[in-house]
Amino acid sequence: MVKRKFKWFHIALLAGAVLILLFAFTWCKMAIRRELQTQIQENLKDVASQNVLAFEADIRDKQNLLVGMAEEVKGVMEEGHRDVINMLEPFTETYQFKRIGVVYENGIAYTTDGYMRNLSFREFFKQAMRGNFYITGPVDDTLGDEEKITIFSTPVYGANPDEIMGALFATYQTKKFQEVINIDSFGGEGYNYIIEKDGTVIAGSPHSTLRIKSNILTYMEELDSKNQKSTDELQKEMESGKTGSIVLKLDDDNYVYYMPIHYSFNNEPCYMLTIVPKQVLMNRISPVLRYVNILLLTIAVVILVTAFVYIYTYQKGRIKLLQLAYTDSLTKSDNYACFELKLEEKKGVSGYLISIDFSEFKIVNNTCGVEKGDEAILNVWLILRKAIRLDELAARISADNFILFLEEENQEVLTERLCRITDMIAQLSVELNIPRLSPYFGIYFMKGTESLEVAYSCANEAKHLVKGRHDTNYAFYDEVDFQQIMERKELEDRFESALENCEFEVWYQPKYSADKVKAEIVGAEALIRWRKPDGSLIPPFKFIPLFEKNGLISRLDEYVFRAVCEQQKEWEHAGKGLLPISVNISRASLYYSNVVEKYKNILAEYAIEAKYVPLEITESATIDNMEIRGLIDEFHAAGFPLLLDDFGNGYSSLATLNVMHFDILKLDKSLVDHIGDENGEKLLYYTIKLAKSLGMQITAEGVEHQEQVIFLQNLKCNDIQGFFFSKPLPLDEYQRQFVI
Repeated sequence: MVKRKFKWFHIALLAGAVLILLFAFTWCKMAIRRELQTQIQENLKDVASQNVLAFEADIRDKQNLLVGMAEEVKGVMEEGHRDVINMLEPFTETYQFKRIGVVYENGIAYTTDGYMRNLSFREFFKQAMRGNFYITGPVDDTLGDEEKITIFSTPVYGANPDEIMGALFATYQTKKFQEVINIDSFGGEGYNYIIEKDGTVIAGSPHSTLRIKSNILTYMEELDSKNQKSTDELQKEMESGKTGSIVLKLDDDNYVYYMPIHYSFNNEPCYMLTIVPKQVLMNRISPVLRYVNILLLTIAVVILVTAFVYIYTYQKGRIKLLQLAYTDSLTKSDNYACFELKLEEKKGVSGYLISIDFSEFKIVNNTCGVEKGDEAILNVWLILRKAIRLDELAARISADNFILFLEEENQEVLTERLCRITDMIAQLSVELNIPRLSPYFGIYFMKGTESLEVAYSCANEAKHLVKGRHDTNYAFYDEVDFQQIMERKELEDRFESALENCEFEVWYQPKYSADKVKAEIVGAEALIRWRKPDGSLIPPFKFIPLFEKNGLISRLDEYVFRAVCEQQKEWEHAGKGLLPISVNISRASLYYSNVVEKYKNILAEYAIEAKYVPLEITESATIDNMEIRGLIDEFHAAGFPLLLDDFGNGYSSLATLNVMHFDILKLDKSLVDHIGDENGEKLLYYTIKLAKSLGMQITAEGVEHQEQVIFLQNLKCNDIQGFFFSKPLPLDEYQRQFVI
C-alpha cells in the first residue's frame, strides 16, 4: 500500500512537474509570440515611416524647385511669356514633369509644351493668387493626353513682396507617384497607397493585388462586410490625424498601417497606408514557434537547442545590426553613432572634442580619381587611430570629415599632438603621390556634461575660423567671435534692401600697359564696395566671402555687370573713348546653367560690345566645376574676352592653360611678391613664356614696387595692375582722371 502510494506520489509529482513545465513552456510560447508580434508591428511601423519620408521628400523637392523657379521667373515675366517658357523648358524633362507653365494675373497660361489657355477658373491658380503653395489631387488632363495628373503651383511675387504677378505651376503624371511609393518591403508582399482622409485613392503601388477604382474604404467594405467596423475606426483615426494599425479582411487578414503625410492635396490632409498580408508577417515568426513546439516534446534537449538557436540568432542579428548602425562603410570602423555611444559611456570625463576637415579635398578626387581619394581617407583614418590613446575616441563622420575626443588637460600638449597629426598627413601626400592634404581643426573643451550635438556644433564653429588660413590650422571655441557671427547675419538680412537702395558701388582699379617708355591706362577692373546709409564703407572681405558661401554672390555679380554695362553706355553716349572694364564672375554664378544667356541678354539690353566688358574667372572655379570648359566656349561664342584670375594663388595647374582656353592670364599677387627671389623669378619667367606660347596675354596684379614693374616689363608682360599705379577709385575720381 505504501509502495503504491509512493508510486502514485511520484506519478503525481512527475505529472505535476510535467504540467508545470508544459504550463511554463506554453506561457513562454505565448510570451514569445506576443513579443515577436510586437517586434513585427514595430518593423511595420518603421517601413511605413520610411515610405512616408520618401514620399514627403519627393513632394518637398518639387515644392522647393517650384518656389526656387518662381524667384527666377519673376525677373523675366514682364519681358514676355516666351522668355519665361525658355527658362522653364530645361526643368521639365530634368525633373520629370509633364509640363511647366506660368499663369499671368489675367488668368492666361503658357506652358512648355505649347499650350495657351485661360486657367483663371482653376483652383490652383486661385490659391496661388492668394499667396498659397497648392497641390491638387488627381485631375483629368484637359490640355494634353487624357490621363490623371497632379498639379503643383506657387505664387510668383513681384518686386513688392505683397504683389503677386501670377502663378507658376508644374503638371506631374499622378501615376508617377506609384514609382515613388513602390518601395520593396516584406519580400515584395507589402504595398502602399496614398489616400485622402475620406479614402479617395491618389496613388498606389503598381504591384498591388487590389483592384480599387477610386475609394479604398468603399472597396474594403464591398470586399468583405466584416471590414465595416474597422474602416469606420480607420476613418475616425485619420480625421483625428492619428497614426496606428488595424487588421482588415481582404483576400486574407491584412495589417494596415496608417500614417499622415505632412502635405495636403486639394487642401485636404492625406494618409499613406502600408498594407501587408498577416500571413507574411506570421511566416516570419513560424520558425521560432516550431522550435517552441519541439521544446514541448523533448524537454531538456529542446531547452538547450532553443537557447542555442535563440542566442545564436539574436547575437548574429545584433552583430549585423551593430555593424550597420555603428560602422563606417569606408573605414570599417566607428562612425558618428558609435562615437556618440562610446562618448555617452564616458559621462563625467573631460577632454577636447575636435572636428577635422580638409581644405579643397575635392582636388584629390578630381585630379587623382575617387578611388585614390578613398585610399587617402583610409590612410588618414589609420594615422588618426595611431595618434590616439586607448582611452580616446575617433570616428569618421562623412566624406573627409572626422571627429576626435582626446583626454588632454593641457592645451600646449594638445596642439603639439595636432601638429604631429598634421605632419603625418602631409607626409601621406608624398607617399600616395597626391596633392597636399591640409587638415584644419575646430576644438571644444568638454567638461563631461554637454551633449555631443552641442559640443560638435561648437567645434565646427571654431573650425570655420581657420578654414582657408595659412598661418594656423586649428582654433579653439573660445576664439569664436560671436559679434562677427551677428554681423554676418545682419549683412545677409540687409542684402535685399541694399540692392534696392543702390548701396553697392562699383569702383574701378586701372590697368596700365607695361611699356618701358610710357605706361598708359589700357582698362580697369570693376570692384564692388558697400556704402552704408551713414556714408561709411563695409570692407569687401566682410561680405564677399559671406555671399560666396550663401549663394547671394551670383546676384551681386549680375548687379556689377549690369552697372558696368550701364556706365559704359553712358560714356559712349557722351562721346567718351571706351576702355575695357573687366567684371568678376564667382564660382557660384558658374553653376547656373543659364549664366551665359543671362549675361548675353544684359549685354543686348545696353547694346554694348562684349569686348568692353571682359569677364574674370578665378582659377579655383575651374577646378571644381567640370562644366567650365563648355561655359568658356559659350562665353567666347558670345564675344566675351575671358581672364583667368588669381593664377598662382593656391593649387595651380599648368594643364588648365591648355584645357581651358582663356584670353588673358592674370598673375596673382602671391607670384608677383616673389620677384627678388631667384626661384620665384624663374617660376614667373616660365609661366609667362608658356602662357604667351599658348596665345595668351599677361596681366600682373598686386604690383606695388618699382622693381616689380621693371622685372615684369623685361618679361614682356602686357598689362600691370596694382597700387604702384593706382588704388581702386570711386566712379567720380576715376572719371576725372581717366575718362577722356
